[in-house]
This record gives sequence, C-alpha cells and structure tokens, in this order.
Amino acid sequence: MALFTFGTSNTSTGVDIGTSSVKIVQLKKSPSGPELIAYAMAPLPTGAVEEGNIKDAQTVSAVIKDVLKTSKLRPDRSFASISGQNVIMRFTKLPIMTPDELEQTVRIEAEQYVPYAIDEVSITHAVLNELTEEEGGGKYSILLVVAQKELVNSYLDVLKAAGITNEAVDVDTIAAVQTAGAQEGGEVVAIIDSGARTTNISVLKSGILMFTRNIPIAGNNITQMIMNVMKQEFEQAESIKVQEAEVTIGDTGGNEVAEVVKTTVEELASEIRRSFDYFKAQSREPLIHRIILTGGSANLKSFNTYLSNELGVDVFMGNPLEGISVTVQDTEMLYNNLQQFCVAIGLALRGVTD
Repeated sequence: MALFTFGTSNTSTGVDIGTSSVKIVQLKKSPSGPELIAYAMAPLPTGAVEEGNIKDAQTVSAVIKDVLKTSKLRPDRSFASISGQNVIMRFTKLPIMTPDELEQTVRIEAEQYVPYAIDEVSITHAVLNELTEEEGGGKYSILLVVAQKELVNSYLDVLKAAGITNEAVDVDTIAAVQTAGAQEGGEVVAIIDSGARTTNISVLKSGILMFTRNIPIAGNNITQMIMNVMKQEFEQAESIKVQEAEVTIGDTGGNEVAEVVKTTVEELASEIRRSFDYFKAQSREPLIHRIILTGGSANLKSFNTYLSNELGVDVFMGNPLEGISVTVQDTEMLYNNLQQFCVAIGLALRGVTD
C-alpha cells in the first residue's frame, strides 16, 4: 500500500532513508521472477535524520546523489518509505461497498484518529481481506494509514533534489512485511524489524497483516549505553557494538560489552512480549508460531537465540532475497548487510510484482 502513487518500466528501485544510512536496491522483472541487478548503501551523518524526520535535507540528498553516481545506479521506477513511528496505523472493519464509497467512508473513519487538521494529512487504506461468515461476514478488514503531508513532502523533496522521481511513498513497516515469504494457512507469524531508532512488530495470519506496533528501542539505544558506560564517542561505541556486542543467554558468561547491552535487550524483549500478549487478547489467537527477525540490529550476536528463549517462540533470521535471483557482480556488501536491506528490497518488490 502507498500513501501516494504517481506513475512503467521493467525495473523497480527501493530507497530506504534510515537513521544511520541510505539503502538502495534495484530489481528487474524477468520470466523466472525478480532479479536484483543493483544495490548501494551509504552512511548518513549523525543528526541528518532523527526519529524518522529529515533534519538536514541538503546533506541527505547529497549522500543519495553521490551513492547513485558511484554505484552507477539509474533509478527509473522508484519507491521510498517513511518511518512507521511517524504514521498513524489503525485496523478497522467496514461494510462491503463500492471503491468510491469506501474511499469516502475511510476518510470519515480516519478523522477520529487524526490529531491534526484534516487538510494537513494524507489518508489512505488497504483492504486486507473480506471477513468469513465465522468472522461476521459482509465486511472488509481495513488498514488505515494517516501521515502528515509535510512529512511525506520532505522525503519527496529530498529524492527530487537527488534526481529521483518517486512513484510512491510507503511505510517502512509495510515494506518489511513484503519480504516475509510464503506462509502456511492459519499460521501466525511475527516479523520483528529492529533498526537503529525503532523496532517494528508486525503480526500476520495466513499472510494477512493483523497487528503492528513501533517500539522506540533499537540499535541506537545499545550504542548509547556503550557510550555512557564505556565513555566512548558515538562512532567508537557503534564499532564496539557491531564487532564485540553479544546477548548472553541465561546466566552464561559473556564479554564486558554483553553486560552493558543486557539491560536494553531485556527491556526490548519485555516490550515485544507485551505486544504479543495484547495481540493475542485482541485477536483471540492463542499462539504465535514463529518469529522472523530482520533489520540491522538483527545481526546482534545471539539476539535471535535470546528472543527465542525469552518468548518461547522459534526465531528465524529473515531472508529478504527469498524468490529473488541475484545477478549483480559484487555481492559482498549486500550479503554482509542483508538484514539492513530488508525495507529497500520490500519497496522495490512493489514495482516488479504488481
């Protein structure tokens, strides 16, 4: 689903502007399925993007323009995303009606959730599924998405300054879900996308999104703890986290950094558990069958094992390249940072699977 759609081509480019870096992936349509033909990644200076808001538009657009030039990547049909932490997403049920009637009804329904003037926001929706007779029948399950126009336009302006004409703006949470892969009928799967600033939780049943929540605890919280305890600057603390940090399991020993990060990881696991409990109570689903872990912070050593032990659910590392053939020559950076490319891949898939 998208907040705005503008514009066809056999290639599709996903642009993920995150807190700490920009990730770009280009896919190509082919008879055998999507092909990854180009990708790029570049760090962003600290403070250029904060809490999903672009603070230094000139720097961000310059970074994107430069990485496109050095990687010789030429976006044609492009898709970008804004952070789910700055978007209002609500699930509701509405009677089956014509598309035009639904559009009007959704706008009226969404107004009760909007804390801004209605002309200052973009309102869109996705029909997730039609309820079965057992679920009440005669209704659609709807996901409402509301975002401030100023926020959306800030991303569009940055992309335009970098030479990218964007076709649609999506939500990073939704983009990550696109890479979840096939699910068995009736299976309940949680996708935990842990990045630099936030951890997004999405729960799907039979591939249909049923619940989503953003938790403001993620990789940067761990970096901040290392800065505070070990008296390091941000860059040094980030390097220590990536190279040395691990999550200890139970009472087993760990290195010095493991003790520093333990408090943050425990807090995150507690918030994930609360989210699962809320979902189960609201949906009356007794079990979450498995967890798919994605995002840059998913690479924290033993994080997947720790979550599995704490939550009592099998945890699998996400594979955003499932069903995608990789034909680009140099793949080292791609595979070394695969979890960080999850949103960009999900965005690019919009243009080669629709």
